[in-house]
This record gives sequence, structure tokens and C-alpha cells, in this order.
Amino acid sequence: METEKRLSDYIGKELLLTQPKFLKRDYELKCGEEIIAKINHPKWYSSDFVAIWNKQKWEIYKPSIWRSAVEIKEAGKQLPFAAYKKTRFKSEGVVDLPRGQKLKLVLRVFKGSYEIQLISGERLVLIKDKASFKDKTEFVVEQRSELLDKYPWIILLAWYISSQRKHHSAAAAG
Repeated sequence: METEKRLSDYIGKELLLTQPKFLKRDYELKCGEEIIAKINHPKWYSSDFVAIWNKQKWEIYKPSIWRSAVEIKEAGKQLPFAAYKKTRFKSEGVVDLPRGQKLKLVLRVFKGSYEIQLISGERLVLIKDKASFKDKTEFVVEQRSELLDKYPWIILLAWYISSQRKHHSAAAAG
């Protein structure tokens, strides 16, 4: 995490989000041996987490158990600057960013993957969960995007949304 790289610098490279220690709920996003970002769960009983990219930190959290929205704020700040809202009855949602900018998160149920897309439907990042004893997720950045460079936490938010859906569907099935 020493060099200040943008997400677009990793176009076409495989990024892996792994859980280094089985019993800890911390994750690392790596390109080869280089650690790009980290995810820390400050509370063991909460699904909220802190995303760390270079020297920036963001808190990603659900403001209410009664709503499906997820909000993002800079660490130490009070107000969120972005939010994710699921589209009703669809396997997708929209990330509302500052200045009216938006990105879509789309879950491809039968393909076992999910995507970050522009509102026009153009894919920016493909994300796949890999079978492993530990949680392991592969990210492939397919296009350069100012939004991804400015808000790199979006790929970690996509992972969070997918993992929450898996936990809810497992709980409903059990």
C-alpha cells in the first residue's frame, strides 16, 4: 500500500480479496503480493466495515436493520456522502455518488458473478467468488473510469453487498 495507485492502473490484472486469518474478519485486496486495500470489521458482531485504500479510510455501514440501503462516509465524519439502494425485485442496485453520479451493481445469479457498471450498462469491473476454504473473491477491472479512481471503495462495496445476500439466502434456506 506504499504507492498511490489508482484502480485504473490494474486494468486486466487479477485482484484477489482474501481473508488472511481464518478466525479474523479482516481482508486484503492484493495484486500478486502487493496489498492494495484492506477491510477491517471493527466490531465482531456487526457487518459494518472500514475500507482502507492508500491513506484513505471509509466506513461502509447499514444505517438501519429495517432498510436495505448501505451508506458510505469518510472515517471520522458524521454524514454519508454516498449510498447504495437495491432496485426492487431485481438483482441489481444503484450507488448514488456525489454530484448526481451513479453506478450500478448487478448480480449475475446463474453466472456466479457480479459486476460494477455504468448506468448505460457498460461493464467496468467483473467480480467472481472463488471456491476455497477461506473467502476468496477475484476482481478484474475491465475499463478505465474516473469514478472508480475517485471512489475505489466501490469494488469493496460490491463484495459487501454480495456477501450480505449470500448470508441472507443461507439463513433463509437453513
